[in-house]
Amino acid sequence: MDLAQIQQALQAEGLAGWLFYDFRGSNPIAYKVLSLSTREFYSRRWFYFIPAQGEPTACVSSVESHVLRSLPGKRLVFRTWQELEMHLGALLPKGGRIAMEYSPRNAIPYISRVDAGTIELVRACGVEVVSSADLAQYFVARLTEVQVRGHREAGRRLIAAKDQLLAELGQDLRAGRELHEYGVQQRFVALMRSMGIQLSGGYPIVAVNGNASNPHYAPGEEHSSPIRRGDLLLLDFWGTLEGEEDAVFGDYTWMAFAGSEDEIPQKQREVFEVVRQARDSAIAFIRERLVAGTRVEGREVDDVARNVIAKAGYGDYFVHRTGHSITTMDHGDGANNDNFESMDSRALLAGTCCSIEPGIYLPEFGVRSEVDLLIHEHDVEVTGVPAQERLTPLL
Repeated sequence: MDLAQIQQALQAEGLAGWLFYDFRGSNPIAYKVLSLSTREFYSRRWFYFIPAQGEPTACVSSVESHVLRSLPGKRLVFRTWQELEMHLGALLPKGGRIAMEYSPRNAIPYISRVDAGTIELVRACGVEVVSSADLAQYFVARLTEVQVRGHREAGRRLIAAKDQLLAELGQDLRAGRELHEYGVQQRFVALMRSMGIQLSGGYPIVAVNGNASNPHYAPGEEHSSPIRRGDLLLLDFWGTLEGEEDAVFGDYTWMAFAGSEDEIPQKQREVFEVVRQARDSAIAFIRERLVAGTRVEGREVDDVARNVIAKAGYGDYFVHRTGHSITTMDHGDGANNDNFESMDSRALLAGTCCSIEPGIYLPEFGVRSEVDLLIHEHDVEVTGVPAQERLTPLL
């Protein structure tokens, strides 16, 4: 835990402090920010208050008075619920604004880790509770330079594996070999592994035609559709560098057509072009804001991409958010580009990573295009390049 950095962030946000609370692992954000082991046994609730200035204080149960000993500061031990409330009342600054893992109206469920009753208890101590949504990102979503380099390299290898797979599929089609989603998925897995990609987040999606209209479709041995000439194929693939500590995911989606360029149906071309425009409009919006030094929120990015698709008449067929946070988890704890599934008002912070992946999912086929973005101080960097500009014919 970097106490000085946390207090600097609190002062910049004009907050009196940050109150961390957990009960039996209910608040993973607290464990990340405070650098606590998740392997230790915690059966009682605990609090840890970091003021904007001064010494932190832990408030722990007498049954487990040993917990939080790795953290600096004073310790208050409670035996009864009355003593807990007394300690909190004395500890928290009256009239002060303090951050907790709370989201008004559960607008951002990823940050809502403190139950309503605990929020009521803290408010009764005479403080104003505000969301730690933006604050927490500084400590759970920003990447180190090593992680940034690893993400770029993971993207390069993932795209190389995709290119090799598509070349092989083209050869198979020319030779008249039988293809199925599951078999292609397993070949893709083998290719990624051969290139040093760790698939800790699951296997890639290989989906044909209407199956691609299910954003989280997963082929299996018992349910796998054939891939024939004239079919539209969606590949969604992700992974980290093998052997790298705290490696960051790369996550991309590519569309291919099992035929020649002149065989691609006009409808599929048109739908892909709308998705591409939505993707690129979102990226351009982020870049414009960052260059101007203006705050850009995840919900605003989602609006930009969604408006492109809605104006083209496909709004009802874009059924998920525009993108998600990426860290050492494929879906990380930073800001999501979302004003659809949730209202994510968090800013896209410099040093973080996210996906941009609009899609249109019609009954007969689905189309998605996904790239990743590294957010810099005054610009945005697209990884997994080159980004797809048109449907890729396999023949």
